[in-house]
Amino acid sequence: MGEQIFLERFLWFDQQLRQSLYPNAAHLAERFEISAKTAQRSIEYFRDRLLAPLEYEPLHRGYYYRTDFELPAARISAGELGALLISRRLLSDASAGHLEGELASVVNKLGGILSRHLPGTLAPDEAFSFRWNQFVPTKNDDFQRVCQALLGARILSFDYQSPTQVNPARRSVEPHHLVNYLGTWHLIAYCRLRHDWRDFVLPRMAALVVESESFSYRPRADWEPLLTGTFGIFQNRHSFSVTLRFTPERSRLVKGQIWHPDQEITHADDGALLLTLPASHPAEILMSILGHGAEVEVLAPSWLREQVAEEIKRMGERYGGGEGQVRR
Repeated sequence: MGEQIFLERFLWFDQQLRQSLYPNAAHLAERFEISAKTAQRSIEYFRDRLLAPLEYEPLHRGYYYRTDFELPAARISAGELGALLISRRLLSDASAGHLEGELASVVNKLGGILSRHLPGTLAPDEAFSFRWNQFVPTKNDDFQRVCQALLGARILSFDYQSPTQVNPARRSVEPHHLVNYLGTWHLIAYCRLRHDWRDFVLPRMAALVVESESFSYRPRADWEPLLTGTFGIFQNRHSFSVTLRFTPERSRLVKGQIWHPDQEITHADDGALLLTLPASHPAEILMSILGHGAEVEVLAPSWLREQVAEEIKRMGERYGGGEGQVRR
């Protein structure tokens, strides 16, 4: 019996027993859409192999625990419990509002299971949290439709509002991957309008429809460059190498950061840090550079250095009109 199948069936059966609902093989078979024989074998496995003190009560036509019993926590290590708890919390925090439907059911059940086996008394939801800022949340219904199309290999249609376009355009795509980047969900999909791979930001989607038409997943190698090729989430066809010099003071903060898996770091004699990494979207790397203010200098490429200098000049003009002056 597969470990995951075993765990899911037994956890549900255990919950029914603890609520004095007297579950039986018919209940188990109906809940997991299995045969009555398979359900009965599962119950016998719980009783004979895991030594669960199951007793059949003819009056209620179901089972109960004749003595106290705890789930076999040895099957899940403390590290695995922690990993599951963190994953649960991440899934909740990264979604828009409260999860609904099947996702909410899975998350809530997982939280209850974990809380019973953690040695401390701290509530699981109080142990971990994740924070993002400046991100755009995704509507829960939209997120579920995207997941349905992605996991079911179904064509997804929607109106997409690109930042460079005034009016939204209707797109039909083959969804292949969901990624959460700094709190905002992105869909990597093959666009049938552009006949190419695209990165779609979920909050910019509207009027989502999961079509009845299915598709065959394309090789991961076709779309993975959009995910890992260069710095950031917005990818262009052509990449370029960027070299940044951080002051000795800022180097102490930056030295442990991972900007990209292929980055190269060298240290100057004066304590400065030189970071070289691949990038493909000038605007995105520009925003990260400006976030460090005067503590960073672009050494290469020269055209990016010029863009940073021009942006700083524009910023100076913006603030050069005097304190509190409002531009109209």
